[in-house]
Amino acid sequence: SFETEPLPAVIGLDAARRDDAPVVFEKKNRKRAGNVSEGAGGAPVSWKGNVRGPSAPFSQKAKQAKSWLDEARAQRNPLLVEETFRVSTQQHASLEPHAAVARFDGDQLIVHISTQAVHENMEKIAKRYGLPHDKVRVIADHVGGGFGSKGSVGVETIAAIELARAAKAPVRVAFDREEELSVAGYRPAAELKLSLLPSAEGRLKALSLTAHADTGAAVNSLIAGLARLIYPAEAKELVDFDVLSNLPPGAPFRGPGGPPMSFALEQAVDEAALRMKVDPIALRKRWDPDPNRQRLYDWAAGLDVWKNRKPAASQTGRYRRGVGVATGYWLYLWQTGSSVELAVKGGRLVASCAVQDIGTGTRSVIANTVAKAFDLEPQDVDVRIGRSNLPRGPGSGGSRVTASVVPPTLLAIDKLKAEIKRTASRTPAPGSNAPWREMIAASPDIAVSARRQEDGKPPPGVRPALHEAGIMGRVFGWVLRLMNHMVVGAGVPSSVQVMEVEVDTWLGHVRVLNAYTGLAIGKLAAPTLARSQAAGAVIQGIGYALYEARETDPSSGHILSGSMEDYRIPGMADMPKLEVHFDEAGFEHVPGGSVGIGEVATVPTAPAIANAIRDAIGVRLTEIPFRPDRLVAALKGRDAA
Repeated sequence: SFETEPLPAVIGLDAARRDDAPVVFEKKNRKRAGNVSEGAGGAPVSWKGNVRGPSAPFSQKAKQAKSWLDEARAQRNPLLVEETFRVSTQQHASLEPHAAVARFDGDQLIVHISTQAVHENMEKIAKRYGLPHDKVRVIADHVGGGFGSKGSVGVETIAAIELARAAKAPVRVAFDREEELSVAGYRPAAELKLSLLPSAEGRLKALSLTAHADTGAAVNSLIAGLARLIYPAEAKELVDFDVLSNLPPGAPFRGPGGPPMSFALEQAVDEAALRMKVDPIALRKRWDPDPNRQRLYDWAAGLDVWKNRKPAASQTGRYRRGVGVATGYWLYLWQTGSSVELAVKGGRLVASCAVQDIGTGTRSVIANTVAKAFDLEPQDVDVRIGRSNLPRGPGSGGSRVTASVVPPTLLAIDKLKAEIKRTASRTPAPGSNAPWREMIAASPDIAVSARRQEDGKPPPGVRPALHEAGIMGRVFGWVLRLMNHMVVGAGVPSSVQVMEVEVDTWLGHVRVLNAYTGLAIGKLAAPTLARSQAAGAVIQGIGYALYEARETDPSSGHILSGSMEDYRIPGMADMPKLEVHFDEAGFEHVPGGSVGIGEVATVPTAPAIANAIRDAIGVRLTEIPFRPDRLVAALKGRDAA
């Protein structure tokens, strides 16, 4: 038996920052905090009570930025944009919950997991239980979504293993929906204070962004720091704080930090364009030198919905329409050591890699790449993934899978072609329209493998995104490579989105009518599934902007929105007409020319909707989700609770 003692709890951003708030992690326990980032923890950061920070490694001439902003305030500079933005907690809401089945077969541990990292989790489980790698098998044949929440060895996996060992029988542990919406991770809510100052000549002079993230029992949020890598300014002050509380830890979520950063920054840029009386796309073209996004700006500016939009806030009546634009980016990442085996077995091609498909189309990416090289159909290629005993593959995080598996697949293709030519028992018939099919059918069983090679030399002006962050960015990149086997490559996956909305000014309801998303992610390895990824990203962004909000009991921390009836995500009736534009240039230095789409495609959706609402009604909403009561209250000039 044991005794428990109730202790005071602290729930949420505001409560956790009070001077008299109970401390969640005493100094000796701080290492037990979770990690809301996909990367490493970085440099040591100070703590004060429940607030960890400031962390500002990506600032640039921060003192100069403060000085210019103070001067602009004193002079009441009309170009100075200042606002406080708030974003709500977003749950991953994967349709398949966290689940694991563990069993021991002799001295071998076999674990079926709904996971984003079959190979990495095998290594972590082996280390935790002191087992050789060949005595642990992790299997994930199909995964019903993850969005960042299934990258590590979770409680469900540990519980299943421990219970299976004790019971000497297979054990399944699966979260119910309330558990999934309570303890499985989330994108932290945040408060973002932003100041943006254009110069009299129209340049971006100074930017200050301070973010307090509601991380629960976790640390390492990066929101403000991401604003260093877009819109070069003469000076930037970018400060991040983690605010810890007695809630489950946040987790990486599809572009960690990107959507909240973009929600604040892209609205500020839009507001600056209004004050400067400049077209919002033209201002972005002026401030943003990235070649990928420059091409996307030209595409967006040519859309009929943009060219034919009405003057901002010029409409009257109950229903008003608006058009908004926003920009997003993400890093191009790939994982070292990623390997692919390509074989002929029984007259068929077989590609193998210890990677997983979490709904992103990894099987199709590999099958398409192999089939195209051999003039076959994708169904002619057997793709074996989802098992940790296959050649090492990447985890599904950081949008790195496609860029990690396509290059070694291409190398393996070249090797296998040479082996088939050398060993085939007969050559194709003269004039054959399927020579490789005939040679594969006549080939003995053979297998080759290849590892992910380094990229080629990028064209002039194309550099790793973190190089724009100065020496601290390069240090961060080295840490990622050493600790996480991830490389920050040259070039920046980018997205520009244009949204058309209709606002019911009586009821405060916002409907997205048309969505236009432009993406620069290199060559499409699986075009149909790339469009599906883009559509899913817009759906998730619409949910972030209009519907999703975790509700908690402010005293106990109990999650009140513990079902899909209470936690609202978009449904079919909420979907707009969607046009997807892919710009396939910009990544020719990458073998195969393809990089990731999963994260960049959702970053600018919420601010594009926000800017469209401002265009429709002349009022800027600074807190998401854009609930009807908040919109109606804003129109009436008062705050909604």
